[in-house]
Amino acid sequence: MNDFAGVIPSQQRAQMERLIEEVRTKSGGEIVVVTLASLEGRPIEEVGLRIGREWRVGQAGQAGDPARNTGVVILVVPPERRLRIEVGLGANPFLTAGEAGRIRDSYMVPAFREGDFGGGILLGVTAIAQEYAQRFGFELTGEVPRLPQARPTGGGGAPSGRVMMVIVILIILILMSRRGGGGGRGGRGGRGRRRHRGPVIIPFPIGMGSGRGGWGGGGFGGGGFGGGGFGGFGGGGGFGGGGVSGSW
Repeated sequence: MNDFAGVIPSQQRAQMERLIEEVRTKSGGEIVVVTLASLEGRPIEEVGLRIGREWRVGQAGQAGDPARNTGVVILVVPPERRLRIEVGLGANPFLTAGEAGRIRDSYMVPAFREGDFGGGILLGVTAIAQEYAQRFGFELTGEVPRLPQARPTGGGGAPSGRVMMVIVILIILILMSRRGGGGGRGGRGGRGRRRHRGPVIIPFPIGMGSGRGGWGGGGFGGGGFGGGGFGGFGGGGGFGGGGVSGSW
């Protein structure tokens, strides 16, 4: 639990910690909650990915171990109205982007819009913990917060960077295909330039610029959360950029 923005009341913090510990004990999965006061101009996708990797969230394990890299990072930046659910490689099969988006839109965003950050994060942790319980075949014990009936959010969070990139690429391809086959302008002496345009290849940044380089050598900056307060999990850190982002 890393409430750097100071928005989670102590009672809700205790509930989250109990759920997170139960998931870790019974499945080996790790859920990490981080709130920040600022992204310092960085894309939330990069920050979430870097937390998962550098803090080594999720167990290392051996190949074939079902608990390997089953880490999840819940990142919330209240002043910038941004959130991210970063899903580890091992958790992707049971916490898909669609399911993470449902949790974001049904439980977290409605609470955030009412200013209830602790409550919204608690609902998100609860819903994700239930996904772990279903995947690994155990029951959550004790006082488990009851998830409210899903409420419409009018579109929920903003589309992720990858979705926007796909849309832009499709628009470019359509526009360029319409330019072909027209024969150019006028054609001097009947020699209009009719060059056949081959397939347009546009490099698609699969990693969204979040590889090892990227931000230089300075951690998360002086005003963020790099200067103490967290020592890492020492686990797998297997994250590939999967998950969902959103705003409210």
